Amino acid sequence: MAEAAVSLAAKTISNLLIEEAKFLLGVSDQVEQLHVELRRMQAFLKDADMRQHDEEIVKVWISQARDLAYAAEDLIESYAFSVASRRGNIFKRIFCILKECFFSHSIREDIDSLKNKLSNLTKSFQDYGIRDIMEREGGTSSLEQQLRRTYSHVIEDDFVGLEGDVELLVENLVMEDEIHHFRVVSIYGMGGLGKTTLAQKVYNHPRVKRYFDGYVWVCVSQKWQKEKMLQRILISLIPDRREDILKWRDEELVRQLFQIQRSKKYLLVLDDIWSTNAWKCIKQAFPITEKNGSKILLTTRKKEVAEQIGPNGFHHQLRLLSDDESWELLKMKAPTEKCVRENEDIQELEKLGKEMVKYCGGLPLAVIVLGGILASKKSLEEWEAVKKNIKAHLGRGNNLTEEEENVHEILTLSYDDLPHKLKPCFLYLSKIDEDSDIDVETLYQLWIAEGMISEKDCIGEELMMDVAERYLGEFVQRSMVQGKTPEVPTLFRYFSSCRLHDLMRDLSLRKAEEESFLLSTSCDDEKGNSSSSSLSHQQVYRLVIRLDGTSVQKFVPFEKRVTMHLRLLDFSVDEYGGRIPHTMISQFNQFKMLRVLAFQMSSPVDVGVVVDVDDSSDQTCKEIFDLLVDDLKLRKAIGKLIHLRYMRLSDRTFVCFPSSIANLQHLQTLDLRDISVLRIPNVLWKMRQLRYLYLPDDYTSSIGLFSKLKPFCKLRLDGLNKLEILENFCIPICQTKDISKLKNLRALSVQVCVDFGEDLTEIVQYISNSNHLSRTSLTLSVHEHLDGTSTEKLSAAIGQCFPCRNLQVLDVLGPIGNLPKYETHFCPALTRLKLFWSHIKEDPMKTLEMLPNLWSLEFSDWAFVGNEMRCTATRFPKLRSLALSYLPNLEKWWVDEGAMPNLSTLSIASCGKLEMIPTGLRSITTLKELLIKSMPYEFTARIQVVDGREGADFHKVSHIPSISIR
Repeated sequence: MAEAAVSLAAKTISNLLIEEAKFLLGVSDQVEQLHVELRRMQAFLKDADMRQHDEEIVKVWISQARDLAYAAEDLIESYAFSVASRRGNIFKRIFCILKECFFSHSIREDIDSLKNKLSNLTKSFQDYGIRDIMEREGGTSSLEQQLRRTYSHVIEDDFVGLEGDVELLVENLVMEDEIHHFRVVSIYGMGGLGKTTLAQKVYNHPRVKRYFDGYVWVCVSQKWQKEKMLQRILISLIPDRREDILKWRDEELVRQLFQIQRSKKYLLVLDDIWSTNAWKCIKQAFPITEKNGSKILLTTRKKEVAEQIGPNGFHHQLRLLSDDESWELLKMKAPTEKCVRENEDIQELEKLGKEMVKYCGGLPLAVIVLGGILASKKSLEEWEAVKKNIKAHLGRGNNLTEEEENVHEILTLSYDDLPHKLKPCFLYLSKIDEDSDIDVETLYQLWIAEGMISEKDCIGEELMMDVAERYLGEFVQRSMVQGKTPEVPTLFRYFSSCRLHDLMRDLSLRKAEEESFLLSTSCDDEKGNSSSSSLSHQQVYRLVIRLDGTSVQKFVPFEKRVTMHLRLLDFSVDEYGGRIPHTMISQFNQFKMLRVLAFQMSSPVDVGVVVDVDDSSDQTCKEIFDLLVDDLKLRKAIGKLIHLRYMRLSDRTFVCFPSSIANLQHLQTLDLRDISVLRIPNVLWKMRQLRYLYLPDDYTSSIGLFSKLKPFCKLRLDGLNKLEILENFCIPICQTKDISKLKNLRALSVQVCVDFGEDLTEIVQYISNSNHLSRTSLTLSVHEHLDGTSTEKLSAAIGQCFPCRNLQVLDVLGPIGNLPKYETHFCPALTRLKLFWSHIKEDPMKTLEMLPNLWSLEFSDWAFVGNEMRCTATRFPKLRSLALSYLPNLEKWWVDEGAMPNLSTLSIASCGKLEMIPTGLRSITTLKELLIKSMPYEFTARIQVVDGREGADFHKVSHIPSISIR
């Protein structure tokens, strides 16, 4: 990872040499020499980072290299930004010219000093024999070698839940027909899933043994030699010619192996293959295009390896075990009946076991390790003791036994195999809270903010977000991250969110702390802020702090020398309504090099959203602002964080931005969507590097406050030429004409409150005519929901939106009477529609079923006030999700056979008069989930089985796998 840190520093300095050259005049030669020295250091670190070592001298050397790289990046960037800020003001430039000359002289001395330190450190790589130490320890550890070595004859008894997988793979190996003939069959998935065990079951299956004339098992792993692989394969096929085989050269080995396979059917297993390089070296020996019956079965962690070796093959992704399957596997390793004494209840023991296997997250390896630990425990008390320390036992703590360390070692192999550019991206995942889905949009922006992705990484027309998605795709291909495919079209083609298996997240946390990359800490109620004291002897570059309401007052500030080079601060306090301690806020003045700031905290005051109000025009607002500033103490600090690339202020944090926010000229992401109170000075248009802007979600709920603020100036955004994402653009608050000037927008969401009489025409035309927008949404609302005039305005606004060609998401909040009438398809791109308090009287399905691409439809809170609705045959062809919530008048709902043929999720809540489930649901075979909430007993009883007796409507829903009734 140190090599990655040096690489990032070199990349940053290289970019500055190109983009900020005019601000490096006078020191550019020294900067170039420093850049060369960093690249030289990087070459040495490629060797150091790839080795497994325990020598203290090597660890110290790598740590020093990392710290020097960060120091070089800070020094050059600070100088360039400082010069840029002074040259922006001609008067400041004149008065500070002597100071700048002195500063340039000082920076040259600092660069020379750093360059000498880097050079000396590189020289010590040889002088202190560090290379010799690494070469002496070269290769992998003995434990890794044992973990990687696999054998065909070993058949694991601990095999649960994958019997169907065995039959599926066997069937595809012995298939004879032309259409389904697969030359290559692969098993892929993350480490510890049991790929090798599954392959062994298939390899030794009776049908496979009868079908093939010969069998070869080769464990490829990360260390392989072409000649030895070919020799081993041939010796397995023709053992009587062993002596000849050992003498043959590569050409003869390839020729003999090719000829043997043409005459007989053989099965070759390539177990644990990490790259296509091993295959490329031996593929000439395999008649891949000939259908002679020989097959290849391979296991790999990387999907792309399987697809490249067998582009037309059968590729099987191994799944995680369910909780029940995990429990069955645990019982095989630790039989409960052997652990219970006469006076103990076996049910209590099983309860403990079922709770513990959940920590394994469905990973067979983790369950087996846990079973090995429990097998030696002979009482309920001992099982309870294991449960208390379950995380440590599964490879998450220190002082692990060799068996417990196996889990960590196996997962570490995936990390060690990553290219250096991906290692910091993986370690960044350690900041994500446990058991949380990761929003990929936020993740990509964080990677970009830290310089892990730059414009230089783009290929062709790619944007940096596209590169980030490509990086995430590689993690998914390597089975290190679980990617979730978007259900509806989104800004990104492949992923809507992602998730780390618990054990993979623990690996990320452990590696991040080992490499001083990121530290995640929280305040323990009993021990106080023990984490801050533990940092007193180490440099911290990224810090995640999680506090709760009871621990805020115990917060102990970190020493300045520990945090002065901090690049990321992710700070949150949950369930806290008091004032923020001054000791906490005073810390912000120390974070001069901060690139990423995420700050969230609750507050006891609840006020509306305010934009660019003249303090002298409204004394009441000024008093509110003063209160907020006094509460946060962030006004002066924010404007000084000139290195910030990413800033997110979340939850109910109260923020009164100073005008000095314009100093953040390198800010790329400004995320304000989750805050409740905000004053934004009208300076955002000056922030030329801004690419991703999220304005507050809840503008419309506070819209009444604006009518009392006069005069008020609309927010300008016209200078943001690099802006790619603009969320919550609000017509009454922002200048509508600015939208057409944002030529690089890919995502746009607009909030419109029709009470203000704003014309939607310009927005609708922009969305309809734009060819570069990938994500578009509109929210239409009214301030007074039941006002007759507002109903007319909202209905007219919908009439404007429905013809829009590129609108994808539409939320309507307020009464509209009835939907417009259309003879043909309308709003062809619309994928999601939500209607709240709409008071529609006529059946809305007659209109909405004509939307050709609708995926999600929701009616909520009196959205429909009629008695009956019908979904007709063949309509709603792409609808996946339908929700009916709080429609008190709805009595009858018909679904014709053939309607909603792709519906997957149906939710019905608080529709008290609805008589029964539609009969037509019986024909929707795609329906996977039915959610029933707050419905009368008479309704729910009809779809349940009580005491073995089916309800009157049970036959309508019996095919649905998941039915939840609350």
